Amino acid sequence: MKKLQVVLGRILIVLGCLLILGALLLSGYNGKLEQNAKIVSASTLEEVQQKIEWNRNTAEKKHISMQEFERGGNSYFGVLEIPRLDLSLPVQADWSYDKLYQSPCVYSGSIQDGELVILAHNYHAHFRNISNLEQGDKILLTDIEGKQFHYVVEEVLLLEAENVKEMTDSGYDLSLFTCSYSGDTRVTVRCTMENEADHYPTTEFVTTDFS
Repeated sequence: MKKLQVVLGRILIVLGCLLILGALLLSGYNGKLEQNAKIVSASTLEEVQQKIEWNRNTAEKKHISMQEFERGGNSYFGVLEIPRLDLSLPVQADWSYDKLYQSPCVYSGSIQDGELVILAHNYHAHFRNISNLEQGDKILLTDIEGKQFHYVVEEVLLLEAENVKEMTDSGYDLSLFTCSYSGDTRVTVRCTMENEADHYPTTEFVTTDFS
């Protein structure tokens, strides 16, 4: 009996060590994914902003209309800025799980039709801190043509992961969301559109620290 207890004790120690090792490996893998997301977001943001500036200047003169910008096989529709969080991020025009490792994506809706929903991973450089937003905070969207759209935060709430209809059919002009740490709920920020700025404004972008 005593030998059995010793054997079982050793087995439990080995299993514990394996679990710790697995947790460390998983943490390292997730850290690598997040670091890659920072790098991709930073490099893509610069290119998208340059394209917006070019379109802004050219469209005024030649009435060129361009809804998306292609980069690395992905389509970007503009830049999302959240001043309170010092965030400026490129936003992809559609979404997949692979694309979310790079930047926020449009989940459903549009600026023109309303009920625009943008999702992102809860990386620090993406949407991890949107739960810190408060009613009255400002959010700015600049599309690829250089048009700016101003939004104001109305509420921050948690939605169940399976409650897709409530996420997309909200009646709000803009919703941002990301997974909670448990993965069972979605941290969701609801916004309404304020006045649209000048058609081709000259407002400078927020500079995001991706370090």
